[in-house]
Amino acid sequence: MRATSTEAALGFSRHRGWDFGDYPYSMEPLTLPHPPEPVTLAPGSLSPAAEDAVTRFLAEAREGFGTTDPIDAASLERLFWFRWIIGHHVSFVIWRLIADALADVHRGTGDQDAAAVRLTEYVRAYCGMLLYTGSSTREIYQRTIRPSMYRQHDKFSGTWAPDYPGVRSLFRGRRPPPVVPHRTAELLREIALTNQIHLGVASKLVDQGRSLLQAAVLEGNIASHRSWGAVFDCYFLTLRAPVARKEVTAQLLRRQKAVAIDLATNGLYPDVGDALDPVPDELRDPAVTECEKDLIPALVRTAALAAGRAPDTVTGSGGGPPTGTGTDDGTGPGAPAAR
Repeated sequence: MRATSTEAALGFSRHRGWDFGDYPYSMEPLTLPHPPEPVTLAPGSLSPAAEDAVTRFLAEAREGFGTTDPIDAASLERLFWFRWIIGHHVSFVIWRLIADALADVHRGTGDQDAAAVRLTEYVRAYCGMLLYTGSSTREIYQRTIRPSMYRQHDKFSGTWAPDYPGVRSLFRGRRPPPVVPHRTAELLREIALTNQIHLGVASKLVDQGRSLLQAAVLEGNIASHRSWGAVFDCYFLTLRAPVARKEVTAQLLRRQKAVAIDLATNGLYPDVGDALDPVPDELRDPAVTECEKDLIPALVRTAALAAGRAPDTVTGSGGGPPTGTGTDDGTGPGAPAAR
C-alpha cells in the first residue's frame, strides 16, 4: 500500500538518492511538538524498524548519498528558497536537541561528559546550517527571500521562532553552561563561531547587516505580540502537533540527506553564471572554512546522536568536531538566521 503524504513526511527515507518532496529542491512541511516537550532519544528507545532505518542512513552516509539534478542559472532561486526553508527546519530540530542537552547539563545527571559532547556537536551542526541557509546570493536574497518575510510582517525575526527560547541562554548568555571543565573551551569556540558566521552572513546578504526587527528597533517601532510565533511557523511550513520522537528523528534525517545530496551536487556556493558574491571577512576565517568542509559530517554526527547513539561511537575521538566525508533585544550576533 502506498504511504500517504503525511506518513511519507514523518517517516524515514526508503530509497537511495533523492526522495524528499515530489522532486529535487521541493518542500515538505515539518511537524514538531509544542515546546518545551523534548525530542531527544535515549539509547535503545527506537523501535527495531526505526533502528534499522537509522543504521541504513548512517551506512548510506559513509558511502555517499549521491547526487541529483544540478542547478543552472535559471533555477538558482528555487535552490536558495529550498535552502532557506529546509535549512531552517534542520536548525529548529537542532535547537530542540541543544535545549535537551542543556537540560541534561543543568540537571547534572547521567554521563556529563557525553552531554557536553552532544551539546558541542549540536552547536557545530548549527554553525553549518547558518552557512547553508545563508548561501544565497545577495541579489536573490534581496529580490525574493527578504521581501517574502516582509510580506508576512514588517518586523519579521528569527527570534520569533517558538523553539528559540530554549537556546537563547546559550547563544546570549554571558556565562557558559556548567559542562565538565575540560569541554568548556571547545563549546565556547563553537558558540563564538555561530556569532561570527551570523555576522558574516548578515554582512553578505543584508544592507548594513540589519534584520527587519533591528530596523524596527532603530525606528522605535516595536511591540511584542502573541501571534508572532504562529506567523513564523506558518512562513516556514512548520506544524505543531504531538508527534512521536522517532518521527522527529525521521524528519531530521530526511532533511539532512536532502541537504547532503544538494551539497554534493551543487556545492555550498554554486558557481553558476553570476552567482558568486564577494566573501565578507568574517567568512574568510580558517575556522569558517573548516566548518564548511565539516558541514555534512557534522550533520551525520548530529543525526547519530539524535537517534540515541553514544557520543564515543559517533565522534571517533570522544568529542569535538573532527572533520570528515549579541544584544539584549535578541537581534545581535547569534540570533537565528531569519533576517
